[in-house]
Amino acid sequence: MEKKLRLCWSCSLLTITCITIVITIFNFIDFDLPDSIQRILGIIDLLAVFVLIFSTVKLKLWKKGEK
Repeated sequence: MEKKLRLCWSCSLLTITCITIVITIFNFIDFDLPDSIQRILGIIDLLAVFVLIFSTVKLKLWKKGEK
């Protein structure tokens, strides 16, 4: 169970990082992404944040229960 939560945690963190890098690079080169792509990236980013929060809380409760 812990390995599955750690995998979800790391995948969500990687997703957030990649989306942030993509948006930052396109802003630096002064290229406007289409609105639909920005919205899709934003929704994926929000979902990744919720997965990150959920897995972090579960991991903290898991560690607290072991003590």
